[in-house]
Amino acid sequence: MIDGWKWSVFAAVAITLLSLYPQFLMWGSQGRDWNGSYAQVHGDEWFYSAYVQALIDGRPRRNDSYTGRDDRPNYPQPESLFSIQFVPAYLIAVPARLLGASSSTAFIVLAILAPFLSCLAISWFIWNLTKDHRLAAAGSIVILCCGALAAGEGVIGLLGPGFQYAFLPFVRRYEPAAPFPLFFVFCTFVWKSLTTDRRRAALTWAIAAGLCLDLLIFSYFYLWTAALAWLVCLALLWFVAQPGKLRKDAGSFVIIILLTLAALVPYVILLSRRPANMDHGQMLILSRAPDLFRIPELLGLAVICLLVFGAWRGRINWRGPASLFAAALSLLPLAVFNQQVITGRSLQPFHYEAFIANYAALIGAFVAVVIIWCRPDSQKWTRQRRLVAQLVVLALCWAALEVVVVPRHFINRDNQFIDRAAAVGQRLRQLSISDGSIAGTNPGPDPRPLVLASDNKLSMILPTFAPQAVLWAPQFDFLNLAPGESRERFYEYLYYTDVDHDAFAKELAKPMGNIAAAAFGHERVLPDLSIQAQPITSEDIAAQAADYQAFQLSFTRERATKHVLSYVVVPVDGGPQLSNLDRWYQRDQGERVGDYILYRVQLRP
Repeated sequence: MIDGWKWSVFAAVAITLLSLYPQFLMWGSQGRDWNGSYAQVHGDEWFYSAYVQALIDGRPRRNDSYTGRDDRPNYPQPESLFSIQFVPAYLIAVPARLLGASSSTAFIVLAILAPFLSCLAISWFIWNLTKDHRLAAAGSIVILCCGALAAGEGVIGLLGPGFQYAFLPFVRRYEPAAPFPLFFVFCTFVWKSLTTDRRRAALTWAIAAGLCLDLLIFSYFYLWTAALAWLVCLALLWFVAQPGKLRKDAGSFVIIILLTLAALVPYVILLSRRPANMDHGQMLILSRAPDLFRIPELLGLAVICLLVFGAWRGRINWRGPASLFAAALSLLPLAVFNQQVITGRSLQPFHYEAFIANYAALIGAFVAVVIIWCRPDSQKWTRQRRLVAQLVVLALCWAALEVVVVPRHFINRDNQFIDRAAAVGQRLRQLSISDGSIAGTNPGPDPRPLVLASDNKLSMILPTFAPQAVLWAPQFDFLNLAPGESRERFYEYLYYTDVDHDAFAKELAKPMGNIAAAAFGHERVLPDLSIQAQPITSEDIAAQAADYQAFQLSFTRERATKHVLSYVVVPVDGGPQLSNLDRWYQRDQGERVGDYILYRVQLRP
């Protein structure tokens, strides 16, 4: 048994090395000048690492790393996307705090553990369905290497209007990377519960599956809803195909559902305490329109046709557990992309496409091919194994193309920028210790010193390294802010960085830019985020530019004192002159930190 699992370990090592390539590239390019930053594989990672760093710093579960606001008796905070899905955050933050590590270091460790454990979890699941270690290891490599391809991302995504190059999508930290293996562990527990002949063992595995699903509920919305959708598909197929087992297996499904309901009660309570603007920020859409032509759905339908063909030709028993599990996995994409037909609500369905439906459809396809054509008792088995080996090599080459060859230039460019930004954040942390500015927070809406970073990409990264808050950063519309506050802080950022009416209008016309996203909403700039995307018109741009000009002309000291700045960071080369800022603030001589100048500022009397 142990000897058989060596193939899965080899597969896990290969996937882990591929996943770590961006970090290896950062270490190689920065050398001794490395400032401790992790290598970004997805732009959203900075919001997750900032939240984890806040937990490491001892801040409460309900905290906002960007505004600096924590849950306090006199200033309570509502639940957020991060505080509701708290399991992976604490799973990372608690050991990091005990070991004295930063969230950046923890994310590097997670980049090792997540792909390794994910590969093992998928191997374990496939082995239970096929009872062949080599096929299980091969399947885990093919599935994880082709995840971006099955989602229409990576190299294929370059041919379309995708807004971000993505490779190995499951490694995005910490969602879905940290809880990702749990989905397949859950599937395996369900398999064991339904296929064992011992009643007590079946109930034990069902309890394990239910508890696993409970962890997923407080980990990542798209994983637990996909797991529940798969369970429903499996239950329907199971009892249609095997009505005689209704009495025997119904108990397993009932236990899982009861444990799920037990976790959903506190989950719904937490969800009811979310801020009023959270649904808008997360782009919740009211719609009953079907969504039928995404790549995972088409792949799933092809697998269903393949299973029907195999049953018709007598090559498989369509009532067999492996066939039913493969079919349920293939139906999962159709279920999650069209649940709005019943519920009337759609929430950024592209997350299913990139983070779970693609992998489920691939597992369904792999298992279907195995049970139809790969028979160990067949005389063709040696040739079939050779074909599987060739498929593994092809999958690894494709993943290498997506991870190593295509993105090398911009990964290296981003790594250098990120690590220079980390140096600024670390200097701000040092200043917070030396001047005691974080020792006691202030009352009111800005409890921590505010930093204005003229480079809005830098402002996204700073809270991962610095305990101060930022005046504004992209995606502030996702945070718990008072009505109009996000727009006000956005306009202040533009005003202080000397952006005039004409420059603002030019920025708004740039496709998929941070400025346009802040002005019009991410769902209008990035169409993949919504199934009801509305294009930005020239009239929209003119109206937005006019609003900002009115704000600029009416700026007063009262506005300047509403969000008082403590630090300003600008690039050494090409930064703004800060003429508007100097009307209201006094700057010190400044301190150079790498490619940036860090100023301490005070309001003028």
